[in-house]
Order: sequence, then structure tokens, then C-alpha cells
Amino acid sequence: MIFAVIMAGGKGERLKADVEKPLYLIKNTSLIDYVMDNVNTSKLIQKVIIAISPHTVNTKNYLINKHNIKDFKNNNSSNSKFFYLETPGNGYVNDLSFILDTFESNSKDDTLVFINSDLPLVNGEIIDSVLDHYLNQDKPALSVSVPVEIFDKFHLPYSYAFNGTVPSGLNILKSQNVVQEEEVLIIPRYELAFNVNTIETAILFDKFL
Repeated sequence: MIFAVIMAGGKGERLKADVEKPLYLIKNTSLIDYVMDNVNTSKLIQKVIIAISPHTVNTKNYLINKHNIKDFKNNNSSNSKFFYLETPGNGYVNDLSFILDTFESNSKDDTLVFINSDLPLVNGEIIDSVLDHYLNQDKPALSVSVPVEIFDKFHLPYSYAFNGTVPSGLNILKSQNVVQEEEVLIIPRYELAFNVNTIETAILFDKFL
């Protein structure tokens, strides 16, 4: 099965907002809703997991009260498409390990598409294109990077670059908590560069819309 895992459990300290980052509003729509709506347009994603943590309790309540989303651990046999999964909130790497352990306990053959909750423009067409590429190569993991020229063109900041590319926050792994051989896919799409993790990038995104 192909799952999307929306990572929505971070502290969001760089945003410096008075709400949890997944609930930050742009054009009266929260970041988490942008990402959920986009993932829902994918033709290949079968189920969607929103990974929350003790840092995003209000996001959990929002998912339950507004979208009637259930806990994945207690309802994973349900026919619903969207679930939430509570992670420890001990950092991205530890939470990723926890998620992989959770999935591995059910199956080692699932495909997990990880996307950060601050990527509001990555639509189903992009996700499916990346998945098509992934499914036609033989490595168990894939990460998507964006050329720095895209960031420069739209005046978007980035904190890390390697060989002229910036990690996008969109990655694919098998449901196994082991080191996985990875392919790096470089895609020159501005949608992958709009990472809304500061007020400045939020303002740029608002203007862009």
C-alpha cells in the first residue's frame, strides 16, 4: 500500500507565530489543510497519515474536531483515508524512526511518501510524478531536491544546499526502520521550494497566491 505521511509534529520555532505551524493561516486556510487537500488529489496515494506530537496538541484537536480524523493505531483497519499518528516529538529523526517502526510492525512492503506540513504547494500531480519515478527504479528510498536557482528566482531562503541543490521535504521510504539506499531526484519546480517555516516565507507565499 502507498501511504502519504504528513509530518506535522515539530515545534515550528522558526515561524515565531502564536499558533502551531500546521494551523498557521494563509488566505484563511491553514497550512495543514493546504497539504491535506493537495495530497488528496494524488491518484496513487491510498491512505494519508498526519504525524502529530505533544508539540502540536491543538493540531490534533483540529484534525479530530474539524475533519473527524481517527487515531491510526486504533483504527488502521478502517476504510477511512485520513488518520493521525501520535509520535513522541523528540526531533524529526526520532519521530521518523518511530513512524517506520509503527509501519514495519504491520508490513515491510508499504511505500511511505513523507511530506512536511509546511509545503503547501506540492500537489497530487507532483507527488504522483515522483512516485512514478520511484516505482520505476530499484532503490528503496528517494529524496527530492530543488536547484538553488529556483530559490533565487523567487527570493526564497534556504538553510542548506549540496552540489547546488536544496532538500525539498518530500521523501519516499519503504516501511522498514533500516538504513535504505537512496536516489536523489532533482526537480526544478517552485512548488517544492515554498517551504513556509518563517514569517518571511509566509509573507512571500501569501503574495505569491
